[in-house]
Parts: sequence; C-alpha cells; structure tokens
Amino acid sequence: MATGMSAQEHNAPIFRGPAVELSDYPQKATGVTAEERSDGRVDTPDEVDGPSKASLEDAIDMRRMGKQQLLVRRFRQITIAAFIGTTTSAWEYAMFLVSPGLVDGGTAGLLYNVLWSFFGFGAIYLSLAEMASMAPIAGSLYHWVSEFAPENVQAMLSYFTGWTSTIAWQAGFAQGILLAGTQIQTIILVMNEDYSFPAWQGTLLSFAAILVSYGLNVYGVRSLPYWQVPVFAIGTMTYFAFIVPVWVNAPKATSSEVWTGFSNTGGWPSMTLAVLVGQLSGIGMQTGVDTAAHMSEEVNDAAIAVPRAMITIFLVDCALIFPLIVTICYHLPDVETALNDPTEYPAIWIMRQAMSDKWIAVILAIITVIVMASNVTYLAGVSRDLFAFARDKGLPFSAWFSKVDAKRSIPINANIFSCCLSAILALIYIGSPVAFYAITSLNTVSLLQCYVFAIGCVLWRRLKCPETLPPARFSLGRWGVPVNVAAVLYSVWSFFWCFWPQAQPVTAGGFNWAGPLYVLAIIVSALYYIRARHHYEGPVTAVEGRNVRGH
Repeated sequence: MATGMSAQEHNAPIFRGPAVELSDYPQKATGVTAEERSDGRVDTPDEVDGPSKASLEDAIDMRRMGKQQLLVRRFRQITIAAFIGTTTSAWEYAMFLVSPGLVDGGTAGLLYNVLWSFFGFGAIYLSLAEMASMAPIAGSLYHWVSEFAPENVQAMLSYFTGWTSTIAWQAGFAQGILLAGTQIQTIILVMNEDYSFPAWQGTLLSFAAILVSYGLNVYGVRSLPYWQVPVFAIGTMTYFAFIVPVWVNAPKATSSEVWTGFSNTGGWPSMTLAVLVGQLSGIGMQTGVDTAAHMSEEVNDAAIAVPRAMITIFLVDCALIFPLIVTICYHLPDVETALNDPTEYPAIWIMRQAMSDKWIAVILAIITVIVMASNVTYLAGVSRDLFAFARDKGLPFSAWFSKVDAKRSIPINANIFSCCLSAILALIYIGSPVAFYAITSLNTVSLLQCYVFAIGCVLWRRLKCPETLPPARFSLGRWGVPVNVAAVLYSVWSFFWCFWPQAQPVTAGGFNWAGPLYVLAIIVSALYYIRARHHYEGPVTAVEGRNVRGH
C-alpha cells in the first residue's frame, strides 16, 4: 500500500491535467482564503459548535473531482471505522442469515460457503478501497464507473450504476428497519410462545425505528461520530455473551457431523447444486462495508482513512463471523428441528438449549438496540448516496434531493425520502410479507452488479492505460490486476446464484423474486434514461484534467 503523500507531491499533475495550486481553490468551496491555509488545514461549513477541519488532501481531492465541500468532515479514522462496524453489525446479522445455507448444504455447506465468501469479498473490498482512495466521493460506485469507464459508454454505465446503487441502498435500509421491528416481536415470542407475531405490529415497530433513524440523522447529526465506538464495543462484548454460554451449555454435534455433514433439504437434484444455491448465506453476511465510501465527504483525510477503515472492519467482521458460524454449526445436532423453531431462527433454538429465557431476551434486546444503531448509520450512507446521484442530475427532482440544509450541512430531503419509502414498504409487509421481501431482495443483487461495473471499469483502465489512473494513497500496486480480476469474477459468480430459489419445487411463497424485479428496475431506469441522456453527462465531466479516452 502506498504511503501518505505530501502536499508538495499532490501538486503534481493529476490525470495529465494542470497542476493544482493552493491559490486555485475558491473561497466558497473551502471556507478560507489561500493566505489562511499555511497550516495545511481548510475549513468546511461552520457548525454551531465550531468549524470542522479538513485536510489539504481532502480539498485537493474535491477540487480534482470538481465538487464543492458542502458537507462537514466530522469523522476521523477511528470513528469512521466504528461507523462501518456499526453499519454492518456483522455477527448480529449473520446469526439470522444461516437458514439458506443450512437448508441447501447443511452445516458443512454453510461453513465452506462462508469461508469461500471471505476470499471473494476480500478481493471486492480491496478493489473498492483502492478506488475510494483514488476518488473519495459520496457517489462512490457510479462516480468510479464514470471516471474509469471508456468514454463512449461512461455516461450510460454510470447512470445505470447510479440507479441500481440507489435501489440497493434504499432496499437495504427497508430490510434493516423491518428487522429491528421484528426483533422486538421475537423477544416477545421468546417470553410468550402463544404470541401470534402479527405483521401489522411489525410494521408499527418499524415506523418507530424509522423515526429514531431520522431523528438521530437530522437532529443528532453532530453526535453521530461520538457514539460509534461505544456501540461497536458493546456489540463485541455481547458477542461473547452469546458464544460462551452456548459452548458451555448447549448440546454438541461431532466434528465429523459438522465438517462433513452436507444435506440437501431444498430438493435439488444433486448435493453440489444444493451447496451452490446455499451460498446466499455467505454472500448476505458480507455486504455493507462500502457504506463508508458514501461518507467520504464527511471524513477527514478521506483518501487514506476510508480505505483503511473498510479493510480493517472487513477483517474484524471475518474474525467475528467465522467463529460464530462454527459455534452455531457445532451446536446443531438436529438441523431440521432448529430450522422449525417458532421464531424461524436456528440461532435462537440454540440459545434456548443454553440459556434461560430472560438471558435470551437480554441478549436479543441488546442486539435490537445495535440493529437500530445500524439503521441510523445505514440511513446516513443511503441519504449521501441519493444526494450525490441527484447532485449529478441522475434522478427526477434532482434539485430537491441534492439540497443541503444550510444549518446542519446535511441532505435532509434525501433523508426524508429514504424514510418515507421505507415506511411505504413496511406497509406492504402488512398485506404480503412475500411482496416485501421480494422488493428488498434487490439489495444484494443490485450491489453485486454495481461491483462488477465499477471494478470492471478500473480493471479496464488499469490494463489499457494505467498511467491515467489517479494516484491512490491506498494502492494495490502490482497486485491490482489479479485482485480486480478475482473481484469481478466473484461478483459475477455471486450475482448469478443470488437469483436462485431456496427450494424445489418452486412455490409462489418460495419463489426468488429478485430476478423479475431486477429486470423491472432496469427497464424503468432505461425508460428514464431516454430523457435523462440529454442532461446526464456523468461526474467525470467535472473532473480536473480528465482523460476519458484513455490515451
């Protein structure tokens, strides 16, 4: 990885463009005049409790990408890392995502699929981290496609990436909101087995989660960086509060049953196919680390802080997830019984064998609080993604979506829309949980498509004209090509398997609606592009010294 670059090194030409001088920065973009920058810091928009300082590198990066600094850089290295950890809530979500892997593959299939996904997503996040260093911008995926794609397709590819990225993050927020609501219902069910788990109550609880997320994002925005580390620490301590009692008290399976116990209860014609379909568990546990890229315009020294935080938390997540999955698999002597638990979560069946109902309720209550916190941070990333795409005129009513509140220096309208959309989807859950989960299933497949486009474009540029790539303080160096290739191949591979149903024969309730809805989303975006192509040029047109032709 490349070391940090000095201010003098940054004054060299970028993308064969003109050298960037301190005097080039307009006062309105940085908040100070050239004479006031002798300490290497630049002010970003004032807050009530004082200005937040941005590094000179941040200002240079924003200038290179042709953007004004409108958001406040409140985050530092440690707080953005904790932000990612809170957003992913990796082990908390993972314990509720094991069912697809157990149905299609059994304990052995689940374990090997999770291990395999670590390597695949490792390549993906290394690639994305390098791009976050080259272009630390809130738009991230669609911006990178625009900047690195061939000129004749950059506008179209970046536009479709912007749409699918927006759909992915909005769907992911709706999923998290409903999980927070249904987690509270799960606690009630643990304490009272006669509870009927009505969908309307889950929706009402989801509304409460939406209000909390909106309130902390808008009215508590200044406090956002300060509670990330404590929440992440509490989550890690709760992890051991789950792991230790299970190993001490729960019945165990043998090692041979765990590591060779493949099963095919999904009705597939072969065990190999069943294990491949069961990859959805491993894939679903790994998404979310790139949320940090959408916060780049609010991170001090983002070109190095964001990529370091992404990779650090990815490794921490792997270190938490795999022992958790091993623990679950070793304490499932009867997989079928665990899958049929009233809560529908095998992890809670295991907890019943090892803990009292009260202790289970305490752990689940803490997890619910962490999931609520995850929704708060996720909304921050979702709203920045929406704001950035609208800033580049990629959406209807872009002027409204991209408006930044003068007092709080955040895109409040983007927050309002994201919360309202999640509320509407939560209402759909009352009438048809199947329809709700069908819509939100777009989250994973849409993100994987975005990864293919973004990493594929930087790979193309790296092979065709590597000299035109902007410098990266977090650089893959000579490993760039093999890592990018591995990332693209794994993304395509995972994208393909995410469209498969969980079991055969396929019923309406068990059908994987991600495919039809993904196609519908592409058709809608294509229809809007017919009009948008007249004004959407892609963010690359604002990049200083751009060389979109690649020669």
